[in-house]
Amino acid sequence: MSGIEELSDLFERMPVALYRSTPNGELVAANKALAQLLGFETVEETRRALVSVESVYVKTEERARWLEEITAAGIVRNLDVELSRPDGSTVWVQDTARAITASSGEIRYFEGALIDITETVKAKKAKDEFLATVSHELRNPIAVVLGLGEELATNYDSFSDDDRRDMADLIARQADDASWLIEDLLVAYRDDVSQVPVVPQDFDIVKASERVLEVVDYPIDLEVSGGEAFVHADPRRTRQILRNLVSNALRYGGDTVVMRIEPVGDRIELRVCDDGPPIDVVEIDRIFKPFEAAHTERHPTSVGLGLPVARKLARLMEGDLTYRHVDDMSCFVLSLPAV
Repeated sequence: MSGIEELSDLFERMPVALYRSTPNGELVAANKALAQLLGFETVEETRRALVSVESVYVKTEERARWLEEITAAGIVRNLDVELSRPDGSTVWVQDTARAITASSGEIRYFEGALIDITETVKAKKAKDEFLATVSHELRNPIAVVLGLGEELATNYDSFSDDDRRDMADLIARQADDASWLIEDLLVAYRDDVSQVPVVPQDFDIVKASERVLEVVDYPIDLEVSGGEAFVHADPRRTRQILRNLVSNALRYGGDTVVMRIEPVGDRIELRVCDDGPPIDVVEIDRIFKPFEAAHTERHPTSVGLGLPVARKLARLMEGDLTYRHVDDMSCFVLSLPAV
């Protein structure tokens, strides 16, 4: 086997995406790893599809910047670019390449390697969006608490007793909102979920539900089948779950929201249902992941912790949280051990 054949064989077998391209954009060589990275089956298919390598750049100006840099310096290192695939998806890559020149100094071609950094870019984007959204959701209740607190401290005597009570009630509610968001963050970020403190005991989930609904400024009916419904779970964590389910329905669901409680075998099922459109099957797994939410414009800024946190807590208490579409209503179903 000649040296050229050995190099060609190695080029083809390398798990890293390798390429050679000319200054005018012709892809003169590639390996299978590059073809797969760009969404093609074979190298031949890749070369046929790419009349110019510029066509895979999501932003063509990035190709111009790449050419300018490599022409001037003879090399580019770790340049992050977004490339398109035939199916419409994109992939983020880190490109390292060098210019190969003739004896005259003219560039013959470029050879380089691409590393898939899509997940890293997505993680950074999710982190940035998450920080911005958490900041937004915390800033609102804190601003209310600070504003009303300062107003009471400065002009206390100018308000009637009823006004002071209303202001104190609003301060308490806003502080409670901030407190629950922080609690959700603490649960979501636990590396070991089993370490989340859970203290199970027997309690009436009907009364717990009524307590949650008392502070909701929206008409939500509570329907109970079979009278009392006692469960063995942590009352505080159960209220945290119910609060998240109600908040989720109000943010993303339809105009009618109802809570239903009924015994099912050795379990008590609590359903929070709304008359909004059903969630697509492909979306169901995703909405139970942190920082995700079903695709909707109803509430564009949300941390997306409620459902993942609720499911984690339910399973810690030997229960579960699932989604069903029943009787033309979208329902999140909390199942807990009955007493």
